[in-house]
Amino acid sequence: MKSIDILIVEDELLIAENLAMKLEALEYNVTDIVSSGKAAIKKVNSQNPSLILMDIAIKGDIDGIQTAKAIRLTHDIPIIFLTAYADDKTLERASKTGCYGYILKPFKDRELHAAIKMALNKHQEQNTIQQSLQAKIEHYASQCSPKNIDQLTQLPNRLALQDLFEYILSECDDDFANQSTEINQQSNSSKINQDLLGVFYFEIDRFKRIFNSLNNENRDLLITVIAECIANTLAEYYGATATIKLQNSEFAILVAGIKQQKEAKKIAEQILSQFRKSFIINDLEFFLTASIGIAFYPFNDTDAEQLLRQAQQAMHYAQEQGGDQCKAYSSSLQLISSIANNNLSIETDLHYAIDRKELELYYQPKIELKTGSIVGVEALVRWNHPKLGLVMPDQFIPIAEQSSLIESIGEWVLETACKQTQAWHKSGFNDFTIAVNLSGRQFKQLDLFHKLTQILFDSALKPQFLELELTEKILVENEKLNIQRLNFLKKLDIQISLDDFGTGYSSLGYLQQFPFDVLKIDRCFVSKIEPNSKNAVITKSIIEMAHQLDLKVVAEGVETKSELAFLVDCRCDQVQGYLFSRPLPVKEFEQLLFSNQRFEMINSELLTVDL
Repeated sequence: MKSIDILIVEDELLIAENLAMKLEALEYNVTDIVSSGKAAIKKVNSQNPSLILMDIAIKGDIDGIQTAKAIRLTHDIPIIFLTAYADDKTLERASKTGCYGYILKPFKDRELHAAIKMALNKHQEQNTIQQSLQAKIEHYASQCSPKNIDQLTQLPNRLALQDLFEYILSECDDDFANQSTEINQQSNSSKINQDLLGVFYFEIDRFKRIFNSLNNENRDLLITVIAECIANTLAEYYGATATIKLQNSEFAILVAGIKQQKEAKKIAEQILSQFRKSFIINDLEFFLTASIGIAFYPFNDTDAEQLLRQAQQAMHYAQEQGGDQCKAYSSSLQLISSIANNNLSIETDLHYAIDRKELELYYQPKIELKTGSIVGVEALVRWNHPKLGLVMPDQFIPIAEQSSLIESIGEWVLETACKQTQAWHKSGFNDFTIAVNLSGRQFKQLDLFHKLTQILFDSALKPQFLELELTEKILVENEKLNIQRLNFLKKLDIQISLDDFGTGYSSLGYLQQFPFDVLKIDRCFVSKIEPNSKNAVITKSIIEMAHQLDLKVVAEGVETKSELAFLVDCRCDQVQGYLFSRPLPVKEFEQLLFSNQRFEMINSELLTVDL
């Protein structure tokens, strides 16, 4: 008989030890006893027990219900709750975790034994049904007519979407119609037909650029590799799935039996992680990232084509946000999309945005690695739209750049940022620098020098504390003229920063000819950097080269301690990113600034120190 391994999550040691004795007397194997949710999650990742007995009221940052939710996102392990009380609100929370029932304390040995046996049987039943459903889906897909099959991947194509969608729904209902919905009298229903069916829309980011660089043979090989990566990830998921080939690098994935939206996002993240590595096709090496959008039946809609369109819309939004991520469809996304598709409407609203005081600056701190101190910020504009809510710059700045609006918006940003920085200087932060992005249209303004002069005069900010950020794309259009423009601006004694270095032409000639003070390494090189990866070699070389040219180096997009540790070792000057702080409204940023908080790097660990 296979050993039944049980993990006990209970913060009362005497109760836990007594429970362990009862379980061992019933011939169960107690793998461990832990007293907190975080410890339980860590133990599950290393042990993968057969079943978990979880006290709802464990003390700590997360209770038993929150712990169960986190575990169920990544592990198909039956969980039984232990509780001394059973109020309706608690039971409603517990029922949403996909648990296998609960037992009221105090309980008798036979009640415990019965609950465990029923939970294990139900879990086995569900696994058998899921496996049966998956086999039926695969068989159904294999019986599609040739016109409904993609000849390259042998997957169902777009024509088969509706049939597969309806088949999965009908099979879910049929397979689970007679399933017992109770472990004991208090159990919650776990029928798949009451769960969500996720419609995923998958696409490789920047695929056209990659696809156009390959010959026909390599294109076909790449598509088959993409399909295999998706299949390998889905094979690890315990639910039923179907993959549909749409066009080029686009795939639809139907995922049945989703308990909560977070579970779908976890599956999507696991798929995306398969593409964050180098791919070699016939000795050609390149890097890919992908984006995924998700819509849910019946939450978002009940029609397959409409759900696919919603998922595609969410996927496009993920790509607009930089790609390499997953977004779920929502009604607010629909509103953003409908207005974003009408540039005239956006442009009209933008005309009034400044007068109506709808624009707002957010500030993201820059941390000096030698001291751990906040030495400056980057100013980032946001639009508080009366209908859309908070709108990010990548949704409205491109439209503003197509008209003269970018000039007035850019001027407002500069004025606001300089006045705010001077206010911080008066508060005692005398060496504080403000960085402001300059658009191509702003940079080409003939009166830019005079506008900057007036803004600095009106704000009383010393020019050396203003840093203008420009991208390579702006500067390469007319190299000689732009060198003259920058040298002219440098007469104001302001700082010039080359933004997003490494994503454009990245010519060493630019660094030598243009009067830069700061070089910013783009987040694509910093993200999930590994010591021996190509990104690591490139980033280290950029830092060393910049220092030899007497340039200050700022790394943006720092999100993990390992990325930080690497940058510390490479002697990067400054960093910014979510590891320290997201961009903040002025009041929130001032709370961080005025708390005299310092970030210290000790043994590659990040510590926050109040001075």
